[in-house]
Amino acid sequence: MIRLVFLLSLGVLSGCQLLTRPADCTNGKIDGRETGVDCGGGCAGCAEGQLCLADTDCASAVCAVNHCVAPSCLDGVRNGSETDVDCGGPCGPCGSGSCSGPADCGGGACLNNTCVAPSCTNLIRDGLETDVDCGGTCGPCPLGAQCVLAADCEVGDCIDGHCGGSPCSPPLLACNGSCVDPRFDHENCGGCNAPCGAAEVCSLGQCGAACGGGTRFCGGACVDPGSNPAHCGGCNQPCAGGAICAAGQCQPPCAGGQVLCGTECVSLDFDGLHCGGCNQPCAAGTACVLGQCSAGCSAPLMTCTTGQSCIDPRNDPNHCGDCTTVCSAGPHRSRACVANACVPGACQPGFEDCNTLANDGCEAQLDNDPMNCGGCGRTCAGTCAVGQCCLSPPVGSYAGSCTGCTFCNDLLACQCDDSVQNPRATSLIVNGCQNITNCNGVLLCNGC
Repeated sequence: MIRLVFLLSLGVLSGCQLLTRPADCTNGKIDGRETGVDCGGGCAGCAEGQLCLADTDCASAVCAVNHCVAPSCLDGVRNGSETDVDCGGPCGPCGSGSCSGPADCGGGACLNNTCVAPSCTNLIRDGLETDVDCGGTCGPCPLGAQCVLAADCEVGDCIDGHCGGSPCSPPLLACNGSCVDPRFDHENCGGCNAPCGAAEVCSLGQCGAACGGGTRFCGGACVDPGSNPAHCGGCNQPCAGGAICAAGQCQPPCAGGQVLCGTECVSLDFDGLHCGGCNQPCAAGTACVLGQCSAGCSAPLMTCTTGQSCIDPRNDPNHCGDCTTVCSAGPHRSRACVANACVPGACQPGFEDCNTLANDGCEAQLDNDPMNCGGCGRTCAGTCAVGQCCLSPPVGSYAGSCTGCTFCNDLLACQCDDSVQNPRATSLIVNGCQNITNCNGVLLCNGC
């Protein structure tokens, strides 16, 4: 108080006008109009707790009871790390005004350091969008875009925070609710609903007279034993539990957006041990961001001390909402995190939650469940095999000259001898036909 009274007496009571010269602000003394050592009165603002006469004497721009006070979110002044008056930075989002990033704008975008209202057409990810101008309250996102819910996606599901496409792993294709191989499927040759003729087989997506391209005739069709899950490595060697066939070996299924690295399904976008490709680890102290090793993460991503991964706590089942919450998986059901909370995830390929009960997960194995053969509620009076309802082949004169016959989903497929006793692969959609005949190696209905 003695120094304050002294300053007041010099500056006001004596009527003298003290001036602050530039050199006074660096001489280590209180002189000129300074209120502290080299601060206030035209020099730099004084720190918290130092003497002041006006708000301009303080670094915080707030002088209370002749002392500089710390910045506050309620002092009506833009100070500290605020981006506008009492908002932005540590003070919560701004509805409008200045900003340094989208976090300062309450969900809106920060454009040219100014908050703008969220929009679905501004080419900026803002508001409740999950990706640029899509998802959330905007329209659905295309394949590969970021998402939180399946409703954020145009097609497919939201898997590992990205819109996934077909539930079938390449080269399989989803046709009429089933996974088929368009390279060798008789009814979907080269694409969905593109059947071959009765005397033809499908080979490498083309209808023809014989199997080719390293394929084998198995179960009434040309198949690739390197990728066909019903004939993996050889005829009638099915993969169990929805596993996929890769290089003739059954492998565990991977959700959309993931790849198989060894025996583990990983997301190359943010896996610190497989960043951008299998067995490409990030160095210590870095994180995997969009398939690239980076020195850090930007919001809303975060780095956890338990590993090198840059994670999104909104949808990462290993770090759901924070670094320590791990979502659990139900039977044949993947783990999922949506909006920072654990939820039931997608069913593994080949399984479905047909009874909608939470405690038994995805209980229906569609490839062999006679009550849900190939899909929920599709009952089968015979044997359900690889999602197809298979019955005993119908009677007919063809039985004396055809072998290896299967009758699944109304398709009769056999190896039938032609006029010179050479077996030919042939098939026929029965559709109630009562008189099936082998006509020179071709199955026909109602005689030759």
